[in-house]
Amino acid sequence: MPPAKEQSLVSIDIARAIAAFGVFYYHQHIGSMLSQYTGISWLQYTDTFGATFAVPLFFLISGYCIHLSNIKYIKADEPLPVKAYYIRRFRRLYPPYAAALLLSIAVALITQPGYHLSLADTLVHIFLLQGFTVNYFTSINVVLWTISVEVAFYIIYPVFYYLRRKYLLDKALLATLAVSVISITCFSFSGNNSYPAIYFVLNIWFSWCSGAYLADKVKLGESNLSKPVYKIIYAVILVAFILFKVAGFTKYVIIDYQLNILVWTAPLVLLLRAEGWLSSKNNLVIEIAAKIGLSSYSLYLLHEPLIALKNYCAHAFLPQKLHQAGVVAGIIIIPFIAWFSYKYIEKPFMARRPEAIVNV
Repeated sequence: MPPAKEQSLVSIDIARAIAAFGVFYYHQHIGSMLSQYTGISWLQYTDTFGATFAVPLFFLISGYCIHLSNIKYIKADEPLPVKAYYIRRFRRLYPPYAAALLLSIAVALITQPGYHLSLADTLVHIFLLQGFTVNYFTSINVVLWTISVEVAFYIIYPVFYYLRRKYLLDKALLATLAVSVISITCFSFSGNNSYPAIYFVLNIWFSWCSGAYLADKVKLGESNLSKPVYKIIYAVILVAFILFKVAGFTKYVIIDYQLNILVWTAPLVLLLRAEGWLSSKNNLVIEIAAKIGLSSYSLYLLHEPLIALKNYCAHAFLPQKLHQAGVVAGIIIIPFIAWFSYKYIEKPFMARRPEAIVNV
């Protein structure tokens, strides 16, 4: 039988906080607002982090956490309990998603006169297919496409687990690399650079499973990550990442996105190695970041409709001279709403899981 309990990692919670707040920061255009009110022009470029690098970090963390929560079965040399695994994933992901979907529709009806929600759009989102469609990729709530991609990762994860158990870790990761190379090649030759093509699950599978690879190494053989070969591999990733950004290879945007994920591998490992220090510190900044990380899923799902709602309310119900103050106050309030969503929507469903696992 697997061990009874794994605790949430402060390092992972902080990584989640960085990613979730980065997306929130970008969608609220905080960098642009700071630039406008301070006169410091370069602050507007801080929005780029959330626009380009936050979601890739989420994908890497996701691969790490999903595999970490199943390492106990690897240790016991047991097959993955697939039914229990899918039930846990559904309970963890879908109830907050459904709440966010309902809120997004309600806010759109309130704030957008003449808003029309088609039956097709509704069904696509109910069944989490928006990430695979051009027409509905960013409809209703612009961030929800990532959830459909995440679900696809969850569905095919047992394949990686099987390969890991039968052929060991390196061969399992190489198999995902082969699949991603084939998928990326097919899309590249087709010239399809639509959003569903760029973020197609098999394109990103290797990068996502790189997070799982790190979990395996950190949990079962962390010293291996200090070998020169891993430093060389990361140096190659970093050089390629910089070259793509400097040269602007827009034709190869699918490859560029893989690099946006893989470049996070070393920072994530460094953060994980600081777990002991982070968890031992009674520091307000660390504590706040960890709480944002715990509620990062709710913050990620809810921030877009909440931003629209608070902007609408600030302009509709406050005197003109208080509009800006209302908008700024809303920026502060939204993370608190996300925390309550985590406590009263996410956690009750998480508590029903058959065994306690890492908070993913």
